[in-house]
Amino acid sequence: MSEKNQQPGAESLARLEQATTFGAIGHLPVWKAVEAEYVEPGVRRLLEETESAFRRLEEDLKPDNPVADAMTWERLMDPMERINVRLGRVLGTVMHLTSVKHTDALQDAYDAVRPDYVRLSNYMSQSRPVYEAMIALRDGPEWPQLNPARQRILAEYIRGMERSGVHLEGEAKARYQEIQERLSKLSNDFQTNLVKEEKDARVKVENRDQVRGVPAPVLAMAAQQARDDGATAAETAGDSGDESGPWHFVVNGVNYMAVIQHGEDRALREQFYRAFRSRGTQPPFDNRPLLEEILRLRQEQSLLVGFSCYAERSVDAKMAESADEIWRLIDEVETWARPAAEREYAELKAYMAEQEAPEAADPQPWDLAFWTDKLREARYDYDAEALRNYFQMPRVLDGLFRLVNKLYDVEIRAVMQAAVPVWDDSVEFFEVLRNGETIAGFYVDPYARPGEKRGGAWMNTVVGRSRLLAGPGQSSSLPVALFVLNGRPPSKDRPGLLSLEEVRTLFHEFGHATQHMFTQVEDGGASGMNLVEWDAVELASQFNEYWMAYKPFLRDLSAHVDTGEHLDDGTLDRIIGSRNFMIGMYTLRQLLFAKTDMALHQTYGLPGGDRDETPFDIERNLAQKTLVTPVLPDESQLPAFGHLFAGGYAAGYYSYKWAEVLAADAFAAFKEVGLDNDQKLREVAARFRDTVLALGGSLPAAEVYRRFRGRDATPDALLEDQGLKPANAA
Repeated sequence: MSEKNQQPGAESLARLEQATTFGAIGHLPVWKAVEAEYVEPGVRRLLEETESAFRRLEEDLKPDNPVADAMTWERLMDPMERINVRLGRVLGTVMHLTSVKHTDALQDAYDAVRPDYVRLSNYMSQSRPVYEAMIALRDGPEWPQLNPARQRILAEYIRGMERSGVHLEGEAKARYQEIQERLSKLSNDFQTNLVKEEKDARVKVENRDQVRGVPAPVLAMAAQQARDDGATAAETAGDSGDESGPWHFVVNGVNYMAVIQHGEDRALREQFYRAFRSRGTQPPFDNRPLLEEILRLRQEQSLLVGFSCYAERSVDAKMAESADEIWRLIDEVETWARPAAEREYAELKAYMAEQEAPEAADPQPWDLAFWTDKLREARYDYDAEALRNYFQMPRVLDGLFRLVNKLYDVEIRAVMQAAVPVWDDSVEFFEVLRNGETIAGFYVDPYARPGEKRGGAWMNTVVGRSRLLAGPGQSSSLPVALFVLNGRPPSKDRPGLLSLEEVRTLFHEFGHATQHMFTQVEDGGASGMNLVEWDAVELASQFNEYWMAYKPFLRDLSAHVDTGEHLDDGTLDRIIGSRNFMIGMYTLRQLLFAKTDMALHQTYGLPGGDRDETPFDIERNLAQKTLVTPVLPDESQLPAFGHLFAGGYAAGYYSYKWAEVLAADAFAAFKEVGLDNDQKLREVAARFRDTVLALGGSLPAAEVYRRFRGRDATPDALLEDQGLKPANAA
């Protein structure tokens, strides 16, 4: 039957909601069925059905409903979860595809329905019947019988509705909703601008001397990009196009790091640095007016719901008790990091002078990564680019999976691609088993796809653990995660080869996935990472990175792509010895991001504030006070800072450092029993699995951590591990 003979959008919605199963794993999207032409009519139909279901629920919850009994979880919270899960699954699938298989048609289709989605979300978050029913459930006879997870879900739902303006009336309510819709559009436009800009942004090179030092795989990609762009290859006897150019470098993170670290031509480094740092500033993709408006609207919205600023509103849902506590942590870390950073920068300039580098007298930002890498090579005697040959993506994944098996007693198996739908042929799917039974699954999307896949790395939820989604014979659905990387793609005769930093990123994202997949909470609202405070979310991911400093494990990960040989002991010792190389300068840069984020959301855009001071003034002033290295007068991270303006880190970027404290303290528990003591190690790992990874948001993060560690975390383990603070120093 054609769609015109059905209710509008029904057939399109059916396409978007297609799902499949793999064994015990259900609710897997059929990704390639989600085509742009189905998105707008299908989502509109879904929004209509969702609103109808929600309004029926509101009617049922009204106190004067003649069939109303005492408020119960099944009457209120189960229907709410069903509504949210259905809506979230479809919108989550579409939004994921706009990030990894971006097309203008897909983005336009999503943009067309996004305002209606935001309006419906606003309506639901400000529903007085639902809010009053939640209060009745909290204050009613069933409350003491609810398990801790359900009590926390309900309590946090109430607080969330209060932060969303459920008490607002009249003009204030209308203005809140107007701001919410506008913020959604601005954030979406911010990220879309960066993706679209990457499609066209190029650093073009024709002179072979200019690309000296740039790794061959990166040159090959740039040469291929030039051919794709229609450039004519130079005709030089004996040269391939890759070697003779021209080269068109896409302005993305993969190429930026390759050129800025390894390019010997200073002019090329400067050109690439300026191009990369100017992302989000060039018409028609200028994000600067967008981010200023975002900041002002966040402040206005926060004032509407009773907070003094957006930062206060954000921290209200965090593990940190207050903004003051966050600043105290920043100040404490900076106190120990600054002397190290000053010493490191002096050593770097001295090395540049020893090498008779002309730039030693006046180092510029595009010199730092290049000479830092040279100093690291000289001091630790290994070539970071050459190390890629030892870290093959398939081998690294296998090593990671062996570690997870050892720690958490699970087996991870690859699934034949034909058995599970994927969104790109490079995507792999794995199942996780314990005692022969499947308990979870995950997708890996490992390689960059310029122009259709946004940069960076992230983990997302595909299916959450929930008893309401349980299949036959199950007590709950099995969780499924996905994580996305942007590594260099495989070449004709080579698998994907990873840098040490990319290996670390892989471990980081898989750490997030473990918290989603190993959850034992069956109430969907608190399973996995749901309700885990944002500043505790990075604990599992940053904890996972620490295993790269364990020599036997790092050796096991390595296998030369040609010979299969492991890294030798000397190289391993040097790699591990270099893990805190330039840690002071790196820490100050981290702290600058956190400071800028907090300062912007505490001060900029408030009534009565300094109208002449821009966000870029605030950032620049903080950079001058925080960093010991040079910064360009007009340089800004903000126009490309998706974490703050298109992600969830607004007034929360400090979370990386906060969670780093938790992760270091947690890993210290493993070191205390001995990393070579397999029995004790498994005991600690089981406790970590059964608390941090299993309890999700069923309890406050501080309580979950105390159940694992027996106490609160302190910064000492982190500062001592990084060599910034001597053990037992006051």
